[in-house]
Amino acid sequence: MTKIMGKSLLGRNVVSDRGTVIGKLVDLSVETVAGKVMMLIVKPDKSIETKYFRLNERNEILIPFTAVKAVKDVLIITDGGIPRA
Repeated sequence: MTKIMGKSLLGRNVVSDRGTVIGKLVDLSVETVAGKVMMLIVKPDKSIETKYFRLNERNEILIPFTAVKAVKDVLIITDGGIPRA
């Protein structure tokens, strides 16, 4: 498995496996003891209705890392893995 620096992912688009642009990755939530990425923190695209997503206090979308299907020029997430509000 190829390792990727988390910092290099910031600013990339997050897209559902159905092709919907969710937004841009602004941060990662990491479990510090094991060093595991737990959540993607995404600034929502203007076209996204955020009331259907789990949000943090800054109205950013929280997506569990387990929803990530692929990491390329964009992060592709499985639409079924996104927790809804």
